Amino acid sequence: KLDLKIDFPCSYPIKVIGVSAKISKDSVYRISRLYFKEISFDDIQQQYSRKGNYVSFRLSVLAEGENQLKAFHRNLMELDGIKMVL
Repeated sequence: KLDLKIDFPCSYPIKVIGVSAKISKDSVYRISRLYFKEISFDDIQQQYSRKGNYVSFRLSVLAEGENQLKAFHRNLMELDGIKMVL
């Protein structure tokens, strides 16, 4: 059994994938700011799928703890159009 522990605080990479017609960089940024005050709009990289139907956002945040990450994940998943948060 592999028991990985994360030492907080730490830099934590996050990838958000959603339907491009329903989700925007702005909406991902607004939710990110609720949990990670130091993040800026420019810290979020956006990339569209080949056909443009999906969009992914990559960001790296300063995570303070597991509860913060879980709450952020839960809040993002409530957005219409979000398919995955990795």
